[in-house]
Amino acid sequence: MSNSPESADETQIRQIIHEWRDALCARDLDRLMQYYSPNVVFFDAVPPHVHRGAGAYRRTWENMFAFLPAHLGSEVRDLDITVSGDLAAMHCLQRLINADTHEAATCGWVRVSVTYQRTDGQWRVIHEHVSVPFDPATSQAVFIREP
Repeated sequence: MSNSPESADETQIRQIIHEWRDALCARDLDRLMQYYSPNVVFFDAVPPHVHRGAGAYRRTWENMFAFLPAHLGSEVRDLDITVSGDLAAMHCLQRLINADTHEAATCGWVRVSVTYQRTDGQWRVIHEHVSVPFDPATSQAVFIREP
């Protein structure tokens, strides 16, 4: 990120990211879904790897919760936000953790990219992409375990 002062739009996006994480950790899907466009496209690291629409996105989390600890936490690092007009892009590394032990709840750190669009004064996610890098020599996933 640049050293320039944070814009009001960037502050709003940061607040949405914070509220999204709180909603996820609380397993509050109604609150979580308020940040998504009905037509969101979501490329995920887990099968089926692509989901279209808010309903499909919601079902992804409903299914995922069964594999996550009861006390869920979320950590983000290397967060970068760019805003231009009514579009904003965010990327970061994120990991879900067991809030009791602070150990990774899934494969470790994943790469996350999110595109927001402002419509009628509200920022909504229109595209989200979660991925893990891979080694081209072996075609195996390379999990980011350490910060």
